[in-house]
Amino acid sequence: MARCYGCMKEKTQPVCEHCGYNELTQNAPHQLPAGTILRGQYQVGRVLGQGGFGITYLGWDLYLETPIAIKEYYPNGFVTRECSYTLNVTGSTGNYGEQFISGRERFLREAKSLARFSDVPEIVHVRNFFEANNTAYIVMEFVDGITLKQYMEKKGVLNWKETLHFAMQIAKALEHAHSRGIVHRDIKPHNV
Repeated sequence: MARCYGCMKEKTQPVCEHCGYNELTQNAPHQLPAGTILRGQYQVGRVLGQGGFGITYLGWDLYLETPIAIKEYYPNGFVTRECSYTLNVTGSTGNYGEQFISGRERFLREAKSLARFSDVPEIVHVRNFFEANNTAYIVMEFVDGITLKQYMEKKGVLNWKETLHFAMQIAKALEHAHSRGIVHRDIKPHNV
């Protein structure tokens, strides 16, 4: 039975009966194609989001048979890739190339640090991290749901109790991160 790249559930039709994802849907040319296998263990699905420093994909752990999130270090403006030719990321030259390399090293160091927070419920658990395709990846638990941004768009202005609830969760996560020398640098409703 085939697995849907949109929700990672087993499906029997070209259009998933669970989420409506069409198997003919393609990720953008610079994004990894759905179905790509990383390290022989992690299957890439649809794109969950893309920001200035990376692309996050829905994925499937072929060994543990569980959904995951895969974050790829892909800083806009520093790299390119055309997946019809190669999965390898091509970095810019000169200072941009040096910034890409140092950013990739920082990405992997932060993944290693975050992996130590498996006991903190407010922080997504890192399961693995590695280099491949001339870039780096972080494999994390997949948390199904919506972001704080999506919640606010759906609900409107938050009342003070909801605001306090979310602020306390964020503060707890930051307290743990700061205690181990990690600074998030990108706290916004899109990432909560």
